[in-house]
Formats: sequence, C-alpha cells, structure tokens
Amino acid sequence: MERGTLKTAQLQTLVAIVEHGTLMAAADALNVSQPAVTKSIKELESRLGVQLLERSGAGVRLTRYGEALLRRARSVVAEIVSAERELEEMKSGMERTLSIGVSLLASSIAVPEALRAFRARLPDVRLNVHECVPAQIIDGLRDGSFDLCVAFVADSDITAEYRVVPVGEAAQVLAVPRGDPLARETLLARLTGARWLYYHTRDSLPAFWRELCGGGTLPMPSHVNICTSQRLYAQLAQEAGTISVWPEPLLEEEIALGRMERLHSDAQTTRLTLGLMYRKDLVLSASLEYFIECIRRTS
Repeated sequence: MERGTLKTAQLQTLVAIVEHGTLMAAADALNVSQPAVTKSIKELESRLGVQLLERSGAGVRLTRYGEALLRRARSVVAEIVSAERELEEMKSGMERTLSIGVSLLASSIAVPEALRAFRARLPDVRLNVHECVPAQIIDGLRDGSFDLCVAFVADSDITAEYRVVPVGEAAQVLAVPRGDPLARETLLARLTGARWLYYHTRDSLPAFWRELCGGGTLPMPSHVNICTSQRLYAQLAQEAGTISVWPEPLLEEEIALGRMERLHSDAQTTRLTLGLMYRKDLVLSASLEYFIECIRRTS
C-alpha cells in the first residue's frame, strides 16, 4: 500500500459503524445513504487488502485487522473533530475548551489548588473536568475526549501512545483498621492469607506485589478486592481483618481521623508517580500549557 492512500472519510465511516453498531445507524449519523457506507468500507478494504468487518444477520463486528485499524482511525477522527472545534472557537474569538480527566486519587491531592490558580489567571477559559477510574482515563485520551489527564501512574500503565510528564511522587503504604490485631504482624509472608484491598487496576496488581516483595517469589494473596471509589475504599478499609494499600498522603488523613493505622511489616516500599498524561501527537495550546504549569507548581 502506498503512503497517503487512506481517506479520512473512510476512517470516519469505520469509526461510525463501530460506535453505532450497524451500517444503517452509521449512515444516519454521517447523513449519507447506507450504500454509500458500504461502498466506503469496501473501498477501504480493497486499499488495505484485508477484511475489516464481518457481516451477519445480527449486524457487523470487527475482524482483527479492523480492530488494529480502529485504534488509529479513532485518533485521526478525534484530531479532526478537535481541529474543527478549535478553528470555530478561533473564528468566534473564544479560547478553546479544555477537557481534563482526573483520577480519583489525584483529584483530592493535586488538582484543587491547580484549578484555583488556573481560574485566577484565565477565568474565561471553559473547563470540563471529569473524575475517572484508570480505564476511563486511557479510553478518554485515546478517543480525544480528554486533552490531558492527571493521575497516579504505575509503570504498567505507561504505553507508547502517551507522554507521561512526572510532577510528583507518593509512597504506597499498607494499613489496617485502628486497633486491628493484624497490626502486630510484621512478616509479609504471614499476611497473604488476610483479606486485601487495592485501589488500582487488577492488571497492575502482579507488578505491585512483586515490587512489594522486593522481587521475591512470595505468592500473592488469594483474596484481593479492587475498589476505585475513594469514599467506598475508606469504608471498606475499616472492616476488621482487612489490609489496605494507600498513597501515603491519603492514609495520613485517615490516621489523623483515628480510623486507620500504618502496618509496619517487612514489605518493600513501593512508589507511584503523579503524572500528566497526554497523547504524543497532541499539539499543546497556550491554555493547556498553563494548566500543566499550575499542576507542576502545586504538586
């Protein structure tokens, strides 16, 4: 295939089919006829020399080639939408809207002061701020819903698609409810049978456990619950017999309230990076650059 042979309209058609589920619904969304949608996909498949969609009475689904192309196609379509929006706002004399994704943990630690500083200097900029779980952050960056995300990032979260700018760091520490008998146990090997509570993704759990064990071969706990809601997490962590993992700043608040106490075990210290995440192909606007500066200053 020669470079430059893919047409933007064909990529938009592919994305529309996936988002709306059927050729007819995609045609309605694109304001074209269904035969035009079918023709566009057939021409795209012909150019690439692969089948992108499998058709059945129940609708259509992507082949593995279609799934691979979709990731790129969404980025292209998102950039076009973003460019059109920015041009419209430039014509109207308005600053572009910033859409920021914030992880549940970062929202309480790093973002409030940065937002106040940003609004003090640029009060007319329109901000959309969304609090998200980790998977939503990645999806929002990928499809262009977010210009930038602020999150605590584990090494396993970083991919080649995104730039991660570190702005801070926090230790991950173990805790138990105040007065819990588990607090007297200092050997991690004897704690694997307890009920554990973890606030990040289950996919990142094995890497976290290896780091906690210092690279050893200690088996992971058999009972690990995942909770990404900060309010619910604090409540679940207070259940007797539960070992919970915390970013240190949040645990200090719980200790001050008399609800939790630090678990002093032989576990290795693990750390999280507070990072700014955005797509590597993103062109930073002046307002977005200033928001990044605010986060850096207040972290």
